[in-house]
Amino acid sequence: MGIRAAVDSRGRLLIPVEVRKQLGFKEGDSVLVEPVGPGEFKVVLLKDAVERARGIYRHRRNASENVSDELIAERRRESEEADHRE
Repeated sequence: MGIRAAVDSRGRLLIPVEVRKQLGFKEGDSVLVEPVGPGEFKVVLLKDAVERARGIYRHRRNASENVSDELIAERRRESEEADHRE
């Protein structure tokens, strides 16, 4: 059974302290709110969502690869190719 909470006149939902403690939410944390159905939503700590997103493709590259360096090199090649076409 859930814990009762209310939405105030400004549309804010106060998450009860026992729920915040259970979920590890602290003052100042950024969260993502995602609708999942009529009258339902999911709240996820932003830092947790970012970590999960980073892990999605982690297995597709070697640990020694630097994605930023690869992207910069690719953009430089594209720029050089464009210069040669002009």
